[in-house]
Amino acid sequence: MFSYKSEQNSSDPVLNIGTDMKDYINFMFPEKSFKEKEKPILYLIKSCEYYDLSERESIESINKVLGDKSISRRTYYNYKKKLYDSQAFGLLKNSCYNTIGVKLFILDSILDDWEHTKRADKLIGQQFPKRKQVLEDEEKQKEELNNVMNRAEANINKLKEMETSQSRIDSTLPSNHTTREEFVKCGKEFCLQCPHGPYYYAYWKDSTTKKIKKKYLGVIDPRQ
Repeated sequence: MFSYKSEQNSSDPVLNIGTDMKDYINFMFPEKSFKEKEKPILYLIKSCEYYDLSERESIESINKVLGDKSISRRTYYNYKKKLYDSQAFGLLKNSCYNTIGVKLFILDSILDDWEHTKRADKLIGQQFPKRKQVLEDEEKQKEELNNVMNRAEANINKLKEMETSQSRIDSTLPSNHTTREEFVKCGKEFCLQCPHGPYYYAYWKDSTTKKIKKKYLGVIDPRQ
């Protein structure tokens, strides 16, 4: 058997939330008052839900943790009923949002002690290493997706900076300039057949010297 420390009650006031919103939150996620002796099993059941275990897998894995103080199928269901006895789960039942992710979000709001959750997850997860690996792979995929999104955002910001810089350059050009698209050969042997570009240049005739002037504009066509 393992035990948990008693949870601390927060006395911090909730600021900047209207009465209607507070009533709605209390209605959807009513404060649960569990006995201390109930919490170990409740946190284990929550971990079984996290690993998406079947009824049989849940009871067997919980009893391996509890040892000689194992629970029956009826006791398991009584505890699970306490955990799911929330208006939020009732509304979720026939909703398109009835997914494991949303369920876990609600369960985390009911049993919100992170240390207890982490310990229960370890005790259950070590019994299902393959299931744990799948969840870890999902987390890695999320991390990789976030990295891709961050790189995409960085590229977008870089493009915006280039466009801003281009606008500043355009504002300094005379009204009679023309824009040309050009490809350049760098002179290297392996590049002779493959010009680099396109690059964009502005050309105009200087009104004073009557000479043609040229200015590099970048790799983005300013006419677009």
